[in-house]
Amino acid sequence: MSFRKLLVPVERPKTARTALRYALELARELDAHVEVFHPQLDPAMVLPPVFDGLSGMAYAPELLAQAQKSADDLHAEIKAMIEGELASLGCSDIARGHRAGFSISFETAIGPPERLVARRGRIADVTIVARAPHGSRGETDCLAGALWASARPVILVPGAEDSFSANGKRPERIVVAWNGSAEASRAIAAALPMLVQAVAVEILTIDNAVDREALDRVRDYFLTHGIEVTGKSVASNGETLAKVLLDRVVEREADMIVMGAYTHSRLREYLLGGLTQQVMDGAPVPVLLAH
Repeated sequence: MSFRKLLVPVERPKTARTALRYALELARELDAHVEVFHPQLDPAMVLPPVFDGLSGMAYAPELLAQAQKSADDLHAEIKAMIEGELASLGCSDIARGHRAGFSISFETAIGPPERLVARRGRIADVTIVARAPHGSRGETDCLAGALWASARPVILVPGAEDSFSANGKRPERIVVAWNGSAEASRAIAAALPMLVQAVAVEILTIDNAVDREALDRVRDYFLTHGIEVTGKSVASNGETLAKVLLDRVVEREADMIVMGAYTHSRLREYLLGGLTQQVMDGAPVPVLLAH
């Protein structure tokens, strides 16, 4: 059991670069396929309409031509980024097209990024997205589509501005955030290909989200998969749950977090803040999420 198809959606090459590098290195280790996908907005949809007295709503031909050129330039920039990353990793000879084993494909389609990525994500084992820089949209539409509508896990990778070294190796030390929710359960199931290969796995529960008996049952579940784990229950003592979790990740020198996403509603987390959003905004390591 392993990830065999990794989807990397790209809206903007600069913000997606760390996700691509992470996916390529992980795919090389897992002997997996990387599908790079660019959801392209219809040039006509990003232009303001021009009205005239004869034909009603229309688009100036020169504006359409300019928008199409921008779309073509972005497509070429993404292709150049892919080739540049392949060259820097020494794997320019990677097999191209959809096939078994370490390979890569690049496709594009016109339409809303959130919807297109959701559809693609449903036929991938995992979608890998880079965190957007502060104040930038980055790959946020792609992330939303993958997380909310693909029914598959997402690995959110820190962005380039976070000084993250996207080496993409299989994680060795993993912290699993456990609160007994359906989302957390889905995250554990999705992460099993990573968990069974890890050197150290810790189940972390905060403020007695589950009792000792329930934590022991989770440990027993891991043991049936041959995974030796430790369990840790900590008190937040007035700190946010996210800070407690991220402090533990640093203390354990973990290289991945596994957690359920948005146990509370998305709107509530957006308005009031919440564990998922705060971890996504500040995690120093990749986070495997499932909703």
